[in-house]
Amino acid sequence: MQIKEIRILPPIAIGRLGASPLPVAAYDLVIPDNKPLDFRQIIPQETLTVDNIQNTVSAHVPDQIVFKDPPESDGYICPVAPFLELFAITSDNPDMLVPLTEELLQQAGLTLDNVSWSVTVGNLKLFRRTGNIKDKIIATVENIKDAYVYKLVGECPNFHDGKTLPLGSVQFIRPSNDFPGLRFRFTPAAGNVYGSSTERIESEGAQATADPVITSDLQVLYDPAKGGWQGYSETAKFNPTYTMPAQIFAGYSTKHGDQVSWGYLDDECDGIVTATLQPADNGLAPLSATAHIVAGPPAFAPDILPIRAVSDELEQIIMGTAPDKEVPIEVAEEIVRRAFESITLMNTAVMNGNPINGRENVASTMVRQDTNDFGRLYEPIMASSIVDNLALRTLHERVFNGLSSGAATWFASALRKPHKIGDLSDTERRKMPGLMRGADGRALTLTHRMINSVIQAASNAMFRTGNTATPPPAPPPPPPVPGQPLKADELIAQLHYRGLGNPYSVLPRTAISNCFPGLEFDFRNLWRHTFQNVTMSENDNYVLNDTTSFNLTGRRLVAVNGQPTMVRGIGPVFPGGDNVHLTTSDNPSGAAFMEWSNLIAGFKLTPGQTVQAQFTAGEATLPVLVTADELSDKVKYPEFTLTVNSYMTPNTAALSPTIVAPGELTHGLCAPWQNDYRECACYYWAASRPDYVNVEPGEDGLSHGDMWLAKRRTGEYVPDNRTDSRLFSYDDLFQDWQGELSFIINGRDAVASPSTSGDGGGQSSDKAAQPGTQVHPNPSLIDK
Repeated sequence: MQIKEIRILPPIAIGRLGASPLPVAAYDLVIPDNKPLDFRQIIPQETLTVDNIQNTVSAHVPDQIVFKDPPESDGYICPVAPFLELFAITSDNPDMLVPLTEELLQQAGLTLDNVSWSVTVGNLKLFRRTGNIKDKIIATVENIKDAYVYKLVGECPNFHDGKTLPLGSVQFIRPSNDFPGLRFRFTPAAGNVYGSSTERIESEGAQATADPVITSDLQVLYDPAKGGWQGYSETAKFNPTYTMPAQIFAGYSTKHGDQVSWGYLDDECDGIVTATLQPADNGLAPLSATAHIVAGPPAFAPDILPIRAVSDELEQIIMGTAPDKEVPIEVAEEIVRRAFESITLMNTAVMNGNPINGRENVASTMVRQDTNDFGRLYEPIMASSIVDNLALRTLHERVFNGLSSGAATWFASALRKPHKIGDLSDTERRKMPGLMRGADGRALTLTHRMINSVIQAASNAMFRTGNTATPPPAPPPPPPVPGQPLKADELIAQLHYRGLGNPYSVLPRTAISNCFPGLEFDFRNLWRHTFQNVTMSENDNYVLNDTTSFNLTGRRLVAVNGQPTMVRGIGPVFPGGDNVHLTTSDNPSGAAFMEWSNLIAGFKLTPGQTVQAQFTAGEATLPVLVTADELSDKVKYPEFTLTVNSYMTPNTAALSPTIVAPGELTHGLCAPWQNDYRECACYYWAASRPDYVNVEPGEDGLSHGDMWLAKRRTGEYVPDNRTDSRLFSYDDLFQDWQGELSFIINGRDAVASPSTSGDGGGQSSDKAAQPGTQVHPNPSLIDK
């Protein structure tokens, strides 16, 4: 018997930050019986505990899932530390992936000594801004064959001599009789904030004073004498080389709107784990497999899932934009369920742009962004009277309940299409998903594949209504069972493989992909290297760098194979007005770039394919609008032949190591990441970052609840305007995000899931009392 190939599952694993010594136990998410739109149930699963002496694992099933230590134990958040499992394809079973064990190695004439692991992770947030290669933070551990714990030590040339950034740890788990499979664990860092000095400048022209966040020299890593991260600035003026949004780093603002960095950095990272199997014959090439790991923030609402997730993007890459067989109605139901979940913890009345306490434009919403970006008339998206949170929940329930009886046809027609993101008319702004922002900065759309799946499921349901002769298509298969073999060609099952001992939140299904900039990933970066030797901006059709002979840097990609990459922005500019072409000083062409994922999928590109790509004739700092008819002018829009890269390692569900470098999938995120919880212009509620919690119906028939970031639970929602003293500030989160932030389970503050023994367990939290009586778990931190 020979081992022909190896794989690491899950191929993408999300670690989540936290300082508690005990990681989150394994759990699954299950839809409650007879309550399909209730919160998903958190069901404890077999959990693995590492024996620090033997370096093996033992198992138990906990009574409940604890996400956060109680206040008397420091209130630290439990990290998510994913296990990665090694699988093999053998000559005896060439169509299956089977767990790689010591016994299987012996059958192939090999031992554990033939297996090695290597890890490289990066934090490139500083480098993404400054462009200085010496600002890259990289940690590498190679040729791991023993079961010691190896620290991921982030090194950076611009750090003070001898200083490093802790980025977590990794460990090969020694196999045992009870758990013979080969597995590898990644434990992320604690979620700390580091800096460049123990002093900072609070405002333009002020003298430096003691920094309330960086209070110890132990936190000072970056050397301002070597690099420019402290004092780095971004102007308020549009710049296509900036991240989008720009200025998403800790610092102070000047009178001209520039943002100046305090020099903070965090311990997030992403990178690649590689397993290598050396054949007995040293003359043969070794076998290898890779998986991508990331360290991101906790899933603070762990019992709901986002409407558009990283797994949706990968499914579209793997399977294309259209289903190749009948789609069961359960697929459409799951999309509606996730849409329902995404608005459950959102104050939809505020996100709609309704006046709050008699004041307009009090929060960062898509209404504000449409006005800022295109000059559209500021007005609520939907009628103000119908967008209360409870009313929209009822609407989603009616849609869900009607899907199997033909209502799916209506739902499919109500979905926003990707090419309509520039249409800011009343009709299009009211399409679904509503009130949320996509990766292009415009109203959110689903992926082509999700839309086409709903359309096909709707069609099937409509024609089957009352027809009992034709059986409906079979429901989707259940998720793969941890530790069991999988078919080698079932890449979607491999993508969703949770693995033994892992909580559900390790999966890409739990990570938002409508990134602007994102939370776990800025997944827009996957498409930067779509074309060989060309690096695009993650958020625009602007060329950041190219190593071709075409001199493309600074130009804009306007079309691929005759199809434009942007659409026209249109909408009204006064009440009751017609839809007109919208322009601003930063966007005089009125162009709306279509997000990379759906754009590239719509082009139907394949790895290795050559395409005809058209660019502006010269550098184009501002967006340009080019129609299909104008592309015939090859002088104004010259055409070049480019080759398409592969996003995935062939025949696997793993990202290609050549498409995205360690640190690249997180380099456009906020710095530090806690900044994103106060920026709040991202609208990908609410799986990772809740908004509207402890919601109850009021006597006025409307919903009432708390803003998640509110210091006190009063039952009165406080819109997030980034300055309200009733909400946790940036500094509060930099200093003690683990003490300040609570998990939301069943829509309410909690530290743990309900106990399976039925006694209520750790579900309760000091915050989770009735509105008006709730207190913060760390009262001493409230009014500092």
